[in-house]
Amino acid sequence: MKPAFLRSPFSTLITLLTGLIVLLGYFLDFEPLREWRFRFLQWAILLAAVALFLGVFNLLRVHWGRLSESPSKAVYSLTFLGGFVSAVLMAGWLGIQHSLTRAVVDYVILPIEASLFVIILVTLLYALTRLLQHRLSVFSFVFLVTVLLSLIASIPLLGIEIPLLHGRDSLFSIALRILGTAGVRGLLIGVALGSVVTGIRVLFGLERPHGD
Repeated sequence: MKPAFLRSPFSTLITLLTGLIVLLGYFLDFEPLREWRFRFLQWAILLAAVALFLGVFNLLRVHWGRLSESPSKAVYSLTFLGGFVSAVLMAGWLGIQHSLTRAVVDYVILPIEASLFVIILVTLLYALTRLLQHRLSVFSFVFLVTVLLSLIASIPLLGIEIPLLHGRDSLFSIALRILGTAGVRGLLIGVALGSVVTGIRVLFGLERPHGD
């Protein structure tokens, strides 16, 4: 089996040269490099916009094709198409600051997002029960305690507020902010390291996300 950079050397060479020019443009104080880096980034933004447009068009095409299928699928596709067209017309014609547009966001989109959070909560509870049934360990116990404390601290039980759990200055809120910030930073560091490793592999031709 041939290496990735030998299966399509021309596209790999273009990727390598483009990536090196953009990378060197950030570190070297050389005007032609900065100019080419800026131009390549503009082209990348343009291609990303075109890809987004094609993705939306393909999504609309798929749902339009489902209208002629079974009624159960057609209802969801018709709802999606109607919502998409209404949102585009409303935002494009009235503007995003119009009272009607803001009302749709406040009374339609935000409740849907809240319901999605509830689904995530139910999924976590289901995963917790499955975890406790099959494997009881220290990590599962920590997960159980975290979920229970989060639920109790989020909503006071029968209107009763516990000093250590409820309130902005409570011990649980302080710990949640500290641990939450640490977790987010850890995720961002992991994403950054993964992006760097993937970029290096693309530059050396070990990965070819643009082709087979």
